Amino acid sequence: MRIEMVSRLLNVPSTDLEDARRRKLLNILLLGIGVIALLSLLLTTLFIVSGILPVQPEVMLIFIAGLAIIMGNTIIFAINRYRSGWLASSLFLLILSVAFALGDEPHEVVDGRTAFMFVIPIIMASVLLRPWASFITAGLVGVLLAAIALGAQLVPNVIVTLGFFAVALVSWLSARSLEQALADVRVINQELDQRVKERTRDLAAALAREQTEASKNQAVLEGIADGVIVFDNQGQAIVANPAIADLIGRPVGEITGHNIETLMGEQVDAADREMIANLLKDREASAPSVRFKWGQKTLSVSVAPVRGASDQVIGTVAVFRDYTREAEVERMKSNFVSMVSHDLRTPLSAILGYTDMLRVGVYGPLSDKQSDAMTRINANTGRLLNIVNNLLDQAQIEAGRLVLHVSAFDPHDLLADMEVVMGVLARNKGLELDCHVADDLPSTLSSDRQRLYQILVNLVNNGIKFTEEGRVSVSIRRHDLGRWALVVSDTGPGIPAEAQSYVFEPFRRIDSSITREHPGVGLGLAIVKQLTTRMGGEIALDSKEGCGTTFTIVFPFTPINEEAT
Repeated sequence: MRIEMVSRLLNVPSTDLEDARRRKLLNILLLGIGVIALLSLLLTTLFIVSGILPVQPEVMLIFIAGLAIIMGNTIIFAINRYRSGWLASSLFLLILSVAFALGDEPHEVVDGRTAFMFVIPIIMASVLLRPWASFITAGLVGVLLAAIALGAQLVPNVIVTLGFFAVALVSWLSARSLEQALADVRVINQELDQRVKERTRDLAAALAREQTEASKNQAVLEGIADGVIVFDNQGQAIVANPAIADLIGRPVGEITGHNIETLMGEQVDAADREMIANLLKDREASAPSVRFKWGQKTLSVSVAPVRGASDQVIGTVAVFRDYTREAEVERMKSNFVSMVSHDLRTPLSAILGYTDMLRVGVYGPLSDKQSDAMTRINANTGRLLNIVNNLLDQAQIEAGRLVLHVSAFDPHDLLADMEVVMGVLARNKGLELDCHVADDLPSTLSSDRQRLYQILVNLVNNGIKFTEEGRVSVSIRRHDLGRWALVVSDTGPGIPAEAQSYVFEPFRRIDSSITREHPGVGLGLAIVKQLTTRMGGEIALDSKEGCGTTFTIVFPFTPINEEAT
């Protein structure tokens, strides 16, 4: 009950689903900040009463700041819930930026430890407002820091401002990809709902003719993949098809003669039982499809009246569709959003840390260590770009817009380029990276070198990531007269047998303690599989728990030549 109350408090009624999602996110942020501020007030009060903290201006300032945060959050929450989401979000971001600007000395705000705190409102803007709002926020923050710098007779930091726009670009790309994915899911759901409605109307019309064509209608019912139950005006099931028996795990004979409450029993929670029962009682109008849990499955049900020859209502037809797979997809997309959010914050935190050390002069001016810190910044930024690039590649593959660029290449050079990048990661973990090209292989091969390099890096990166000791081996060799093979193996923990059936699916990760230690969105192997197929190759997985993993990819010597270069 408490969870439902919190959910109703956070959700904002809106006909615009995107607007409702953004306003809910803002409410979650406000609630979290408010709880932290309230705990700070309670602890401060407790320390004062117990004599741990003396009543000093600094302590009172903390107390007043906590009250101000709670009051401000309450006002923004009221605006967000009852007035305008974009106004509340804009006010929240403005207050947050001003708080950062006034929370430290001017030189620290412009050039010091506080400067990159402004990355937070820039990222939030792309999520709470629109993706392009990150650029506007970056510009406003740049103007604000410039004004503070000029007011304190300091030189505005142009590099920091450019960094803000770089963060805005990454935030824009990520938020836009997320919104596009959500929009695609909604379109698919609308199409599915429309199809179910149409099928329900067609079925209702067919049942109306059952008085004279009972045998024909029975054949139609048995041929429908969705589950169907027809109830009379007393709410008793009079007709059921085999599909519904498979869905709910009851024979047709145990379905007919019972009302919907009896059929659902304890497998459906009380709130859903009441909702479905009310849908069936309203026999005068068709109802939109609703989703609910029935045991271990997620079902979608549409309800429509059954009319007789004189147009009177003689019963109700309910069509049940198995929505379990779609619900799992939506859950995976939610997990994906959470993982992407984590993987974006991690490199940004590294950027903040190393840049702060450079700004306060920990390593001295223009020293080698400063250069090393900048290299680390670039590496973390590269991680962000890799995530975005994987998302873009996945979108291109799914949309059928991926173009192959076939050219001749030296397999030795391909492995050498890969070893330069991945060898550092292997050595950092104390692993050996073995690369070998068979002697009987031609000196040049033809394929899309860039995509082969991408496949190699993904497979080798996976091997290094999940292997704690031993080696990762890469070889290119002849497979048979017309094909050559790319083989990547490691001495890692292996892939469980039950996970090998879905390991190449997008956004699917093996649920284990090892994978949870390594961030990722579950796209690497999916992209490898799809690129391999797109290039006319085949991929085979050989793995056993505790005995390592081997990926073997076989390509024809004569490649798919979409665009020769």
